Amino acid sequence: MGNRETLAVFVKELKVVVREKRLLAILIMQPIILITVFGYAFSGEIKNVPAVIIDDDSSVASKQIISAISSTEILDLRYFAATTSEAVEMIKRGDIQVAIHIPEGFANDVLNKGKIEVFVDESNFNVAITALNLIERISSSLSRELNGGISVEQRYIFTTKTRMIDFIAPAIIGVVIQMLGLILSASSIAREREEGTLELIMATPLRSVDLIAGKFLAITGIIVVDIFNVMLISHYLFNVEVRGSILLLFAVQLLFLTGSIGLGLAISAVSATQLQGIQASMLMAIVSIFLSGFFYPLESMPEIARLIAYFIPLTYANIAFRNIMIKGNGLDVVYPYVGVLVFYTLLTTLLATRLLRRKISTGGGS
Repeated sequence: MGNRETLAVFVKELKVVVREKRLLAILIMQPIILITVFGYAFSGEIKNVPAVIIDDDSSVASKQIISAISSTEILDLRYFAATTSEAVEMIKRGDIQVAIHIPEGFANDVLNKGKIEVFVDESNFNVAITALNLIERISSSLSRELNGGISVEQRYIFTTKTRMIDFIAPAIIGVVIQMLGLILSASSIAREREEGTLELIMATPLRSVDLIAGKFLAITGIIVVDIFNVMLISHYLFNVEVRGSILLLFAVQLLFLTGSIGLGLAISAVSATQLQGIQASMLMAIVSIFLSGFFYPLESMPEIARLIAYFIPLTYANIAFRNIMIKGNGLDVVYPYVGVLVFYTLLTTLLATRLLRRKISTGGGS
């Protein structure tokens, strides 16, 4: 008797899952998407880091250095600059991350102690260490080949701390904003439906714009407190500095938060239950984390993953936050990323408004 009842419950639950098409789709697609994302995000090493050469020697020895660097996949020599000042400006703008300066007279000094200057954007810890190690290895190999000596002088841009936390902290803030914004808003409308309060709301003369505005303000107020907490902890506990404008940083954070809440409300409007809304938002959040340059620079990702990353808003939020916090850049540098976030916010807000208006007009039905 017990076995028959157990089988009946088992069959019933399977029918429920099969009948819930959205839940079934999430259950099937979620593990496939996650393993694909993890594989693309962590299957390779750092490579294709944009770099520039300043060759003031134009000798056989300097060309050997350039050839050795070009033969690796780690650095991508995209430019030849005339001066180190020009190269440093390119690093500050974010055009490149590494500049190699071969000074005049390098070939003559190799037999004694030749010198190479390497300027690196240390705001990306992994890239800086990888690039410096590569130049050190090439210099050591060439020194043995020429029976001479080559020293590598490191010149850091933006910071001299050489800490991973300085690179990760801005991205953590972006992840907190997106995950909390998505989760809180994605379960909002679905929760009203499950608790039976959605019908009561529909019976009032409440407009969809008013409903969205109220939920926006409530969720924003909660998450702003969390943003301040993360900022305070990163500064006072880990000594992470904000080198740029705090007002600009906060404005970009609010912009990204608004877009994330809009997307969450849109998800909630088409979700039958809180669980569906939360599952869908978590899946989006996880994909965003691992394909937005959180751990590795975009240049080091496979081409398919990099293409996807350019359609993920967190990618642009992370770049903007790092530019403001680590590099101290202003709106004149981050405006392209802010522009993308403005488009993202307008798109998700309009989408949420339209879906909720349809939900209200149909009386809250699926």
